[in-house]
Amino acid sequence: MGKKPVVADDRYRARRWAAARRRMRSTTVWTILGLAAFVPLCAYAASTRGTAWTVGGGVISAVLVLGFAVLFAWRAAGRSATSQLIRDWATSRGWAYWGRDMPAQPAADPSEHLFDLQQLADASFPEATPLLRMGARRYVTDVVAGAVDGVPTRIASHCYEEDTYGSKGERHTTYTYDLVALLEHPLRVTPMRLVRRSAVERLFRGAGDAARGWGEMRVQDLENDLFRERYAVQVADDADPVDVFAVFDPSVQEQLAERRVIPDIDLIEAEGGWLLLAWSGEIDGDELHRLDAMVDAVRWAVATLGARRDASR
Repeated sequence: MGKKPVVADDRYRARRWAAARRRMRSTTVWTILGLAAFVPLCAYAASTRGTAWTVGGGVISAVLVLGFAVLFAWRAAGRSATSQLIRDWATSRGWAYWGRDMPAQPAADPSEHLFDLQQLADASFPEATPLLRMGARRYVTDVVAGAVDGVPTRIASHCYEEDTYGSKGERHTTYTYDLVALLEHPLRVTPMRLVRRSAVERLFRGAGDAARGWGEMRVQDLENDLFRERYAVQVADDADPVDVFAVFDPSVQEQLAERRVIPDIDLIEAEGGWLLLAWSGEIDGDELHRLDAMVDAVRWAVATLGARRDASR
């Protein structure tokens, strides 16, 4: 599922270098103005502090400033190159794209078959599941929209921000990134969360399940030991165990436990008719295989977890 393209790294590096050169050229004027202001300051410092001190301090300051400028330009170029490659991925598959930080270019000719998908890509993400409600602030970028087995689906880079405050009131913000897929699809069990356990959670599985059981959700025990070690299934307190076992039957448990399906998906959430799949980490331009893997995961989730699932499967 979702094999990494051989040529993706070369394309990503080429796009990133091109974007970095554009950004460095765009800052040339500011660099010249900075040097124009820096030289008189150096001359003044030389007359008051001495030439050696001034030259040493000036060289160190210039190297630090230039280093930070190159670092920021390189990071921004990486995001720009990633956005371009994701847009190319969407275009090659007949999907719509919405993003940011794209170079100016003529608008594409309107296409009737893409109109609905473009409307979907442009629409705001609803706060439909717990992950989409997390953090003090949240946003999505590089949204692609298309149909997976006839089901309209959005895939995007999702980020939520959390603030903590130090003893002196200083604010520290942490950023959590995921590649997510969101679609509307009826499910047999809702609300429901399928959570991949971390290494720590595997070690303290009982305590983790007790914590997850607080509130209106509980952890449903299933019969496959390896599945229980690697995953936790959370459902509503009043969920019918028969329905849960019908969805996560022995075959599904075995496939998940042995990582034969959706091996990289860390979270699946179902709530109020919405289905969300999440893969931890921000996507880069040399990781377009993650988009293909996410499409495969959506296809599996629709076929396996959907309310219309064939009982004979």
